[in-house]
Amino acid sequence: MKVIDLDGKEIIVTDLELAIMQADDYRHYRHADPSFKTLDEGLQAYWEDVYQKLRGLRNE
Repeated sequence: MKVIDLDGKEIIVTDLELAIMQADDYRHYRHADPSFKTLDEGLQAYWEDVYQKLRGLRNE
């Protein structure tokens, strides 16, 4: 299985359930330092997109 990320790169998925759990964790990470807010927003959007695509694979 594979998904295409927001940067157009292909991600090969070998363990779908583990990938979903990891993406779910990553989409909630934030830096404690508020100066990273812009970076955190971009990373959150990236991991939310990956998470939704992985869930879509599971539902196919």
